[in-house]
Amino acid sequence: MNRVSNVIKLHMRNKMSWLLVPWMILGLNFLISFVIALSLNEEETMNTGGLISIFIYMLVTGAVTIKDTFPFALGLSIRRKDYFFGTAATTFLFSICTALLLVILAFIEEVTGGWGVRLHLFKVAFLGDLSPIAVFGIYLILLLHMYFLGFAISSIHRRLGAAGLLIFFVVTLLIGTGGSLLLSQFGIWGNIFSWIGHHYLELFWWMVPLVAIYMAAAYGLLRRSAA
Repeated sequence: MNRVSNVIKLHMRNKMSWLLVPWMILGLNFLISFVIALSLNEEETMNTGGLISIFIYMLVTGAVTIKDTFPFALGLSIRRKDYFFGTAATTFLFSICTALLLVILAFIEEVTGGWGVRLHLFKVAFLGDLSPIAVFGIYLILLLHMYFLGFAISSIHRRLGAAGLLIFFVVTLLIGTGGSLLLSQFGIWGNIFSWIGHHYLELFWWMVPLVAIYMAAAYGLLRRSAA
């Protein structure tokens, strides 16, 4: 446990990447949107998709974490197993705090009438009927999904190199293209879009097993990776 906590401390030394940059990006997005909202008519409401920036940032962070910290951690004689679990614990702690802050900001946004200018950035319209706990869960799942997707892809590169990563993307593209052609051939796209329209919230919960798959794949790859 002590070794895992050392990995957490290792990550937390980089406060810029974990704490400052994501909120600086979201804060800048908010300021720009706020200024734009000030110029709108009193009857107009501004709905922005700026919240997506923090989820994209998590994907990028997951992709660069290994490059930035894995060789250094091994140089400190930290076991690969401890590095993985320490990184996972750091990610879960960060994601829980971030999801909680997003829910709080969404609540403030609602009670202030969109920050007084009818701006909706943190309160997502199609999640409006859900309880704060459910919204917290969805944000947490999304943050973890994006991070560990990037982390798993980076693990492929660490274990198999650039050639292995290229093969992975080619195979993924071929499977995606082939699947899309089959769905088009049998006219299934309409049914899929109809199902998504009625059950889109369930898609978030399906990300939970995907996160587990990403974590298992990354763990297996890192256990056999060179520094």
